[in-house]
Amino acid sequence: MLVELITTGSELLLGEIVNENSRYLSKELNRLGYSVVYHTTVGDNPERMEQVFRTALLRADIVITTGGLGPTQGDVTKIVGAKVMDAPLEYHPDIVEGIRQWVKEHHPSRELTENQKRQAMIPAGADIFSNGAGTAPGVAIHKGGKLLVHLPGPPTEMRWMYEHRLKPYLLRTFGSQGYIQSLYIKIYDMGEAFIEEKLMDLVTKQSNPTIAMYARPGFVEVRITARARTEAEAKAMLSPLGEEMRRRLQRTAVAYDDETVAHVLGREALRRNLTISAAESCTGGLVGSLITDVPGASAYFRGSAGTYCNEMKEQILGVSHETLERYTAVSAQTACEMAQGSRRLYGSDVAISTTGIAGPDGGTAEQPVGLVYTGIDGPWGTVSHRDIYPGDRAEVKRRAAARAIYYAVQYILKQGE
Repeated sequence: MLVELITTGSELLLGEIVNENSRYLSKELNRLGYSVVYHTTVGDNPERMEQVFRTALLRADIVITTGGLGPTQGDVTKIVGAKVMDAPLEYHPDIVEGIRQWVKEHHPSRELTENQKRQAMIPAGADIFSNGAGTAPGVAIHKGGKLLVHLPGPPTEMRWMYEHRLKPYLLRTFGSQGYIQSLYIKIYDMGEAFIEEKLMDLVTKQSNPTIAMYARPGFVEVRITARARTEAEAKAMLSPLGEEMRRRLQRTAVAYDDETVAHVLGREALRRNLTISAAESCTGGLVGSLITDVPGASAYFRGSAGTYCNEMKEQILGVSHETLERYTAVSAQTACEMAQGSRRLYGSDVAISTTGIAGPDGGTAEQPVGLVYTGIDGPWGTVSHRDIYPGDRAEVKRRAAARAIYYAVQYILKQGE
């Protein structure tokens, strides 16, 4: 069945928030065999929204909207949907009581406001999806062979409602559409052309499962996708190809599915019984943050020293004053001494350091904005890496932190057996 996803909200068009809802729904619906063929975003203008809804219902079997179900005057999605589907809004007192209970449980000091009662207006004949993660109910209107679904906009509410309400509803209403399962492999230390060469025989033989490659910031992603009648059959089809990929990519920095390079570091550290620490200047704690985003990181991560100024580099990490004077804080020498100092400070087996110029100011011809040195110290000596990262200050920090973790993985993989 063909699906169109419509995200509503002027804040999306203004670039104030990132559209995570369409990404999540596309991934989940395609896994169930539904073909998502259009993504549309429209602001909170009733006339334009009506036009978008009518167009979508002409070209798709199922139209799913997110956003605009709240209590304010700007939340018009359900009103427009009711008009398009010729289903007048009706007041449901039981929904008001449910909203009252939710507010009481989650915000005991607050009273139910009058405008929150607007959320109890439901299109006639619609199926109602109660909301376990918020106050706005979702609805599904089935008419003329078309299905219009309204889900709340906040990502946590939308995801809860999809998993607990819409997904079971679709399976009950339309039955199985087949199953699409994908395995995502992120490869951090090979270029796209080299990977294709390494996997060319598998690529040329592909049919089902299929293989696709995408260049991402800092890594190449290989996606293996199988289509089958059931989830179990799809996974069984993926398994042999996935194992062959793993065999060919041994001793390579590889993450799977939703993993990041920090998961790879954790996996390798646990496998070798290594502890990790960090010392950060330009990344301001992001290395430690990314590492501790991984559940169970306390088993191997000792901590990160945020030594942003030279005085702290000297006092906390023991970076020599002579090194800072002669080579400056942004240098391979300082990065190496920072990593060595972190290893001493935390008693870790492997330490990571970062020092650089995140910008937008402070760059010179010799030390441009985006220049970052990474140091790695461990049982196999000390190494440094020099990179110049594009982007604004936040982007430089993100790239530098992720790459620093990769360099630690690379250090362990190359010398840690």
